[in-house]
This record gives sequence, structure tokens and C-alpha cells, in this order.
Amino acid sequence: MTIDNIKTPEDILEFMKSNIKYGWLDNEDKEHINTMKEFRRVYRTSSLEETLSHGLGTCIEQVYLMHVLLDKLNIPNKMFCTRIYEGKDFDDLDSDEHMHCFVLYEKDGKTYQIEHPNWERVGIYNYKDEEDAINSINKYYIEMAGGVARPVTEFFEVTPGLSFKEFNLYINSLDNKKVK
Repeated sequence: MTIDNIKTPEDILEFMKSNIKYGWLDNEDKEHINTMKEFRRVYRTSSLEETLSHGLGTCIEQVYLMHVLLDKLNIPNKMFCTRIYEGKDFDDLDSDEHMHCFVLYEKDGKTYQIEHPNWERVGIYNYKDEEDAINSINKYYIEMAGGVARPVTEFFEVTPGLSFKEFNLYINSLDNKKVK
């Protein structure tokens, strides 16, 4: 499956399965695959070109890629981030990351999620509407986090070269658009 062959959301999922692994580039362009070791210390967001050429991305890059591919198909979609809130002074570089990005799209009057970065839930999920989707997805991640509340925030871009903390601060800056 190539990008040029993508005609449907199902094709996007197949493209992701065939071409993109879970991983990330660090600030020295070293690949890290299926590991989060040193993530807070050396991660940086990748450009779409880097995501495609390296064939890897975290939920951040993968959701942004799926968003762009849905846009190419003229399918309305939105990107969201659910996370345990970390303020601007949070500096525990050894702490686990508790963030997940996801994309929702609208088709035929229904709301869908394409999930690829979470290997336990790869697929396309149907919800009655956007609110149901957000609440259901967030509930799953609240349970994974031991019941800790998680804000969900819509975001609009992924700027290449941001550290994890910088990306988190970008999401925090959008909190006035927060979905609860």
C-alpha cells in the first residue's frame, strides 16, 4: 500500500500497518523503536517527511499523518490529546509519560476513530457521535492510568523539533478548547 493508493479510511489503516512502526527520533536523529527509554530527555517531534522516510512515529506523529491523509480525502477530522496534566514546572525526566493522541473523523453521519499507535487497539472504531467517542476513548486511558483524571484537548498541528515537554506545553496552551 502506498500513499497514492489511499482512497478510504480503511486504506489509511492498511497504509499505517504496512509502513509505520511505533517509535521516535531523538535530537540526534537516532531511531528508538518500541521503547520509551530516555523519551523525556531526548525525544523530538518529527516532520511528516521524517515519519514517512523512517517509517516510525509516536502517537503524536502517527495521528498527525492520519489527519493529513484524511484531509487529502476531504474527510472532516480532528486530532485530540488525552493526558495526565503536567504544568509548565513539571521536570521529572524519569517519570512515565501519560499521553495519548488520537484522531476522529466524520463519515456518513457517524464518528469514527482510526487507532494505529496503540498496538492493543489497532482498528477503526465507530461511535454515535464525537462526544461519545471522546468519553469512551478517555475512559479507556483513565482506567489504564489507575483512575487518574485526564483532560482531553483538541490540537491542530505538530511542529517538528519539539521536545516532549514543549509539545505538552503546546497542548496545555489549548486548554481553553478543552473537551471534558
